[in-house]
Amino acid sequence: MKLSDFDIDFIKFKNEKDIVRFKIDDTFFLLKENSLYSHGDIGIKIQCEKNDGTITLNYKLEGHISSQCERCLLPIKIDIDSDRNEVLKLTTDDVLLQEENYLSVNHQVYSAYDSIYEQICLSIPTRLICENSISNKQCEIDHPETTQENVVDDRWSELKKLIK
Repeated sequence: MKLSDFDIDFIKFKNEKDIVRFKIDDTFFLLKENSLYSHGDIGIKIQCEKNDGTITLNYKLEGHISSQCERCLLPIKIDIDSDRNEVLKLTTDDVLLQEENYLSVNHQVYSAYDSIYEQICLSIPTRLICENSISNKQCEIDHPETTQENVVDDRWSELKKLIK
């Protein structure tokens, strides 16, 4: 898998509407340097609609990522189920082409990689713990039993007598 696999060439569309599908796995996360996640299995459907001067993309992501619980360090799977719209504007202005959501009228190729990665990151809960996983179970943390004896210092008991 390489970054160019996520390029969408709007000029090749036969209709004004088309659907692009991707199936991503662990190699998707290896493409991103310093990726927050490394394991996952997600199906992506992007419905594209061309209008005069704009292209509307509707992202539908379904699957899961694998991670580690932040509390008990057990492996967990986090559910990814997301719907998001994005609008790209077509322009010939070189200054606007430096912006994020603008495409050239003459070269209508869009890399969906960053948008997909961003959508995955936004779909993940802030705390990666067992309660937020697909299994929705409690963390298995074993707290050691403390057998601390209450040792009373005689000096403190004498001082407490002064208060009374």
